[in-house]
Amino acid sequence: MPWVTAIVLLPLAGALAMLAVPEGDARQARAFALVASAGTLVMTAILVGLFDRGRGDLQFVDRQNWARSVGLVWNVGVDGISLWLLLLASGLFFVGIVAACFRTPARPRAFLGLLLLAECGLLGLFASGDLILFYVFWEAMLVPFYFLIAMWGGPGRGPATLKFVIYTMVGSLLMLVAILFVGFSAQDQLGQLTFNIQELHRAHFSSAESTWLFAAFGLAFMIKLPLWPFHAWMPDAYREAPILVTALLAGVMSKAGVYGLLRVGLPLFPVGAERFAIPLSVLAVIGIIYGSLIAWRARTMRMLVAYTSLAHLGFIVLGIMAFDQTAGQGAVLQMVNHGILVAAAFLIVGIVARANRGSEEMDEISGLAAGAPRLAGIFLVVAMAGLAIPGSNNFVGEFFILTGVFRQHVWLALLACIGIVYAAVYMLRLYQDSMNGPLRGDARAAEVRLPEALVLVPLVLAMLAIALWPAGIVGSTGPSVARALGPAQVAADRPASQIAAAP
Repeated sequence: MPWVTAIVLLPLAGALAMLAVPEGDARQARAFALVASAGTLVMTAILVGLFDRGRGDLQFVDRQNWARSVGLVWNVGVDGISLWLLLLASGLFFVGIVAACFRTPARPRAFLGLLLLAECGLLGLFASGDLILFYVFWEAMLVPFYFLIAMWGGPGRGPATLKFVIYTMVGSLLMLVAILFVGFSAQDQLGQLTFNIQELHRAHFSSAESTWLFAAFGLAFMIKLPLWPFHAWMPDAYREAPILVTALLAGVMSKAGVYGLLRVGLPLFPVGAERFAIPLSVLAVIGIIYGSLIAWRARTMRMLVAYTSLAHLGFIVLGIMAFDQTAGQGAVLQMVNHGILVAAAFLIVGIVARANRGSEEMDEISGLAAGAPRLAGIFLVVAMAGLAIPGSNNFVGEFFILTGVFRQHVWLALLACIGIVYAAVYMLRLYQDSMNGPLRGDARAAEVRLPEALVLVPLVLAMLAIALWPAGIVGSTGPSVARALGPAQVAADRPASQIAAAP
């Protein structure tokens, strides 16, 4: 059975099925969306069970020729990196669709259909084994998110979506030019036009070519993350999007950029990656400190969580650009941890805002724990995970990253630790200002209701499961991370003992 193809295309089938739903029939639209997203999650979970954790190459590959003469091939599969991002995407979109079904916005058919299209785009991106297919899904996921913000966003959605599109399109166009150059250059060397990522490992690019190609791909990846200073689109988009869409932007779409580094940037252009390693690591550290400082002084709960996300993504980039096996595995684990954590945090922000008639201002909300003990308990677990305290899922990921970075660049690791100190400041501020102190807001209205519990409890359980058994993820990422980092480690003249594998 073509498992990966089915996983990628089932959300698309669900979105197309929405066309058969009568306008205004919210019940049927919910049913179609739930079946498609639940089916995708179940198949992804089965794939996790069938996955061979000892291999680092693509598994469950489905390759079909579209127009082989011009290099167009349907080529999908999973390895130890993409497997967990598929599970993260299918899990968070299922949770998001469940939440949308309980609090369906206006035009439910369109809203749920766009969510399914966004899920298809991200799943296809994470499963792509071909650069053209990678680019198609990279662009495809932008369209539904644009309409989700433009049609259901806040009063400033117009400028926010415009900035979002301009930033992402600039990076995407440069990446397209780079993809075409890679394909035609490989044709001269390999004797055939190919965009197959695995076959392109055999192509050789000069030092200058590798540098410029990594820069073109890297810019697109850094914008999508986003990484400081390419994050200017983020505040407006996160602020104006519906809170559910913001959770998916931060929880899933941001992983497209870091995944691109591991899948394309480092293994295909190792010389360029080595030249940009320190500059990108410095930007990551600046992003960690900058995001932490802005989160500390943020006026609204939503923007506080948004800038904590910027800081956490800086840790992930730092782990990847260290070219260290331990840090790389920690980065993959932290992608999953961050996605779950930030999605839960944004959904909690939505619940708290409901108790204050839609306001997310930090100064207008406090003392809610007295009337909402269940919310306070769930929020405490999420806040402690954000602090990365020992015993939490985030602790393991950050520990792996910092261990690897310390081994390669002590000074970068020490500077990154500043972000850990500030995490205590902004996460405790977020929790204490909203849950403790004098009552401001409707505490009873803030209590977690059954529909919200069905969304939040699975996320909390996932965090606890990773905290108790991080080896469930880390143990399967080793061979794939080694293959991704190997060329860059060679280009950086690392000792043979640190080079875990060749591509």
